[in-house]
Amino acid sequence: MTHDPSHKPMVDAEALAGALRSLGMFYGASQPLAKTIEGATSEAEAIRMYIERERPHLLASYDLETLVKMVQAAREDKTDPKSGVEQYSPSDRPPAKRK
Repeated sequence: MTHDPSHKPMVDAEALAGALRSLGMFYGASQPLAKTIEGATSEAEAIRMYIERERPHLLASYDLETLVKMVQAAREDKTDPKSGVEQYSPSDRPPAKRK
């Protein structure tokens, strides 16, 4: 019996999603994470793919490899989940205008 590695993803998308979520980087993705990182051969490559496709604006402020390390650290529970790279607070109505 042969084992076909094409049926098993190389990266744990659920764990990666949790790390991205803890950094505030997971909301509003244009497609499912598994689809975005499809074909990645390592977790680091998957993170790079996600950032380049879904969060390219972060590259104006952060080095790509720094972001990869941040996500990997979050994945390993080395960061406080309250700290985030991005902040997002959905609301039904816009904030009240100051007078």
